Parts: sequence; structure tokens; C-alpha cells
Amino acid sequence: MDEISKNDVIELSVTGQGMDGEGVARADGKTVFIRGALPGERVRAKVISVKPRFDVAILEKIIAASPDRVAPLCPVFGKCGGCDVQHMRYAAQLGFKHTLAIDALKKIGCFASAEVGEVIPSDEVFRYRNKLSLPVRRGGRIGLFAKGSHRVVETSDCLLQYENNRLLIAALRDFMESEGYEGYDEQDFSGDIRHLVAREIGGRLCVAVVATRSIDLGGFASAVLGFSPDAEVWLNVNARRDNVILGAAWKKVCGPDSPVVVDGLKTSLHPAGFFQVNDDVREKLYSFVAALCSGGIAVEAYSGAGLMGALVAKRADEVYGIEINREAHEAAVKLARDNGIDNMTPVLGDVAEMLPKVLGEIIEKRGDNRGTFLILDPPRGGVSPSVAATVGGSGAENVVYVSCNPSTLARDLKIICGYGYEIASVTPFDMFPQTANVETVVVLKKAASE
Repeated sequence: MDEISKNDVIELSVTGQGMDGEGVARADGKTVFIRGALPGERVRAKVISVKPRFDVAILEKIIAASPDRVAPLCPVFGKCGGCDVQHMRYAAQLGFKHTLAIDALKKIGCFASAEVGEVIPSDEVFRYRNKLSLPVRRGGRIGLFAKGSHRVVETSDCLLQYENNRLLIAALRDFMESEGYEGYDEQDFSGDIRHLVAREIGGRLCVAVVATRSIDLGGFASAVLGFSPDAEVWLNVNARRDNVILGAAWKKVCGPDSPVVVDGLKTSLHPAGFFQVNDDVREKLYSFVAALCSGGIAVEAYSGAGLMGALVAKRADEVYGIEINREAHEAAVKLARDNGIDNMTPVLGDVAEMLPKVLGEIIEKRGDNRGTFLILDPPRGGVSPSVAATVGGSGAENVVYVSCNPSTLARDLKIICGYGYEIASVTPFDMFPQTANVETVVVLKKAASE
């Protein structure tokens, strides 16, 4: 084969799958990533990018289809950046995510012998997301960003979201048209409304309109209450000239102040609050982690609003939860108070600073950290090298790492295990069906001394 150039159309046999769900083939001695192709297929693809070590192509024609290929239900699949593998049978999606976890541990963490359990599936593979975040742009365009860009792909419905997302999008479009409000322009920072953010959990809808200035949301709130009578509607003002979604100023327009019940616990609801996006899989994952922490002291780093820590507190003697976000910390304090959980202590601060202090206090009280359960649940970026070193040198008998990014998980485990820990189990959870993302729980045990 002649040297491949940009815009060439070539036939390829797809032999694997990349970490973003794209097909992988070989041509001209290089790897070719083909968006939209599946393993086992023969395809015709157009090269859109040529790099020294790999090329990128887009699918033009399927010559021989994989038995795992299905027709995607979403009309904008392949255009928006929300779904990666909606064209795969669900069983094949689970197999792909199982491979993602294995490959990351082997190739990045160098854990050649780590055994990875089967992926715990989601009961719902569509309409499972309790969180909505949609950019609003000039011309009243509401939708999702195209993959790798800030170009908005308009939609009136996202099939991953709960049903109310259709009504919210329609209500905001009607409100903007009737009141003359304009969507945001990222180039000149003009416009009135930047984002639509919502959370539906515990039977209640909580929605926020992010605007560049204070505006009257009365008409929008009335429309929302028409289909969700106990909804909360908020205004968030964000005048920043950057891509940060939420500003610092909040105003509640309407809705009850009472807590909602999530996983059997009374908790506060706020548009900026953190909850796992899949209620079914969250319950499975939190129950799995809580079952590991029977007796002893549990320390949860990156504890958010305290929901997982509160469930762990039912089994552990004592729980500390470290969280840097003040709103999330205050929500955890309120959750413990409202549910009468007196063995849970939320700690406000940076994990890098507070984790050594909390572990030191435990040693002062108990003499060592044997019997301590150390739970890590960081953002996608994982933990810093200093935090990984603190965990590795903690002496905690058990470490439970919950991660939504196999690559950073494997990187961090390599550091922690350098301090004498061994992988006891790896359990992936499909928190995000139709996407290339997977949540993984790894249990580490302190290796026996020789």
C-alpha cells in the first residue's frame, strides 16, 4: 500500500477497539483509528488526520458488518459527543468496557496478572441519567457539544436523560422566544442564557438556568411547574469570560426546601450538588463498597455530599469524609445531622493536606491504621502523586479506589502498590451505558510481611 495521505479513502479490516470506542485497524505499518467502526468489520474509511505514529479516519461504508452492530436509536448519534458505542449490542458494550479495565491495568499499571471481574450491568441502558447539562447558544440553539469541540449539536431530546429533559428543553426554547432572550456567544461573550442544568433524583426535579446577568425566570418556572409541580427552579449568574459552566451567584426562584430521600437517606438537593448519574448503578456500587467496610474506621477522600460515607457509616465504627468543596461539605454535615448519623465526621479541606492529618489522628487514638478502610473516590483526573504516596504509606489495611477513568486509576495504583499493597479484586460497574466510560472499584490489601 502506498503511503497514506489525508483525504485518502481506504479499505480496512477492523481488529480491535480504542479507548473511545473507535475501531482499530492497521495500514501502511501504522495504527488507524476509525470512528464508527466495530471489531470484526471490513470497512471503507476516509482519512481525516495523519500523524507520525497513527492515523484517524471516519467510516464511509460498511462492507461486512459485525454481528454486534445495531441501529442507534438517537438521530444525532455520531454527531454529538454524548454517546460513543450506541451502535453496539449492550452485551458487547460490557465486553468492551471489561477490556478497557484490563488493558489499562496491564499497559499503564503493569499489573499483568490482575483479574478483572465481569462488568456489573445497568438495569436501564437508556433514560438512566439523572443529570442534564446543555449549552445554550446564539439563535436559541440548545443541545450537546460535538465530540472534541464547542460546536453545539441541537436536539430536542437526549435518550440517555430522564423523560423530563424533553419538556425542559421545549420550555426553555419557548421562554427565550417569548421574552426575547438570546443564547450565549463564546466568541464575543454576548447573550443572555448560557446553560440549562438539571438534576432529577429522589422523585424531585431541580433545574437551573445559567445566565450572564440577573433575569426574571418567572415564565420559565411556571412552565416547569406545569409538568413537575414540586420542582425547584434556580437562577445561576455567570458573567465570567471562560468555559466554566456555573457562576458563584445563586437565586432560588421556586420550589420546596424539604430534603429528598436517596438510597434511604434524607439529603439536600441543589443544582450544583454531586450525585452519581445512574441511580440503579449508584445503589449497586455504594452497597458494594459499604459491604467491604464492616467494623473499624473508614476514611473517604473526595467524599462529596457524603452519601456513600453515610451508607458506610451503617457498617463502620466511625467514618471521616474529606471534601474541598464547601457546598458539598455543608451538605454532608446536614445529611449526617438530618439522619442522626453520629459516627460520621465531614472534614472540609484539600485531600492532600487533610488526609495525612486525619490518618495521624487515627494513629494517635488507636496506635496504628490496621483495620482502617481508606476509600478514594476522586474526579476523572485521579489523585496527585503526593496523595498516592500518602495512601501507600498510610498503613491502612484496606484501600478501596472508586474511579471513572481506567487510565488514571492504573497510574495511581502503580504508585500505591509500590508501598506494599496488592490488588485483591477489580469490579467494573457500567455507570454510563452507550458511552466508552466505565466506573471501576479496586480493592487493595496490605501485602503480608515476610
